[in-house]
Amino acid sequence: MILHSAPEQKQLLREDGTPYYVQLAAIIRRQIADEALTIGDRLPTLKQLVATFGVSAMTVRHAINGLEKEGLIRAERGRGTFVTAKPEMPGAVPYLLTRSPARRGDGLNFRVLASRPANQELRISEDEGEAFGSYHYMKRSFSRNDRPFIVGEYLIATHAYAAVPERLWATELVSTLLYDTKEIGLSRVRQTFRVVSSMPHEAAELDIQMHEPVVRVRRIFQNPRGQVICLAQLVYRTDGVVFDINIEVDDRERLYELGGFPES
Repeated sequence: MILHSAPEQKQLLREDGTPYYVQLAAIIRRQIADEALTIGDRLPTLKQLVATFGVSAMTVRHAINGLEKEGLIRAERGRGTFVTAKPEMPGAVPYLLTRSPARRGDGLNFRVLASRPANQELRISEDEGEAFGSYHYMKRSFSRNDRPFIVGEYLIATHAYAAVPERLWATELVSTLLYDTKEIGLSRVRQTFRVVSSMPHEAAELDIQMHEPVVRVRRIFQNPRGQVICLAQLVYRTDGVVFDINIEVDDRERLYELGGFPES
């Protein structure tokens, strides 16, 4: 049994405009996905959920009805409400990537929103590498199951952009193009993950509430001289992010990567 009633837990739900029933349903859905509640388990009673979260009985009923429509739970008269299924979770990697225009289905698809000479849209910091004199700016929107999933912005060195046929920038992954075009001279890639609050424009583009957490990734593509061929800044919805990282344990120091510790 989870979600026990406790006075100090009455402030669990956010005061950011997201309806309480949506937040409560998300908490229970997450408990089922993480197997804190398994198939066959009985949910806490209406009274217990009201006491735990400090919401009205109507709010709890609204959340429960939504989960029942999803097929995750079932109410049985005189017995309670039971878990009947686990929610579908995204795969560990983007799969069945499709090209613009987007195709309906389970794959990840994208479209190009902007492509033009850069005009100070993004900045490359000194610790990220040496910048070239000019860059091309590109913005892409990625969707999964017809829902926005990632918004990506890119600074691509002008000479690197010119080395690839124009049509391919609208249909292929940037990282793939940089790797496959040998004359570009890609040597190393570095990326940083941060969980931050979404800005208004990010919330609108990802169809989430303002200030909801998002994962922001800065991905730096460099040549052997440490010059930045491409800067990619990607913003992910947190409800679709899965980290599945394989590490060859050939060096004791690499174990620190498992904990996500910063470089010393």
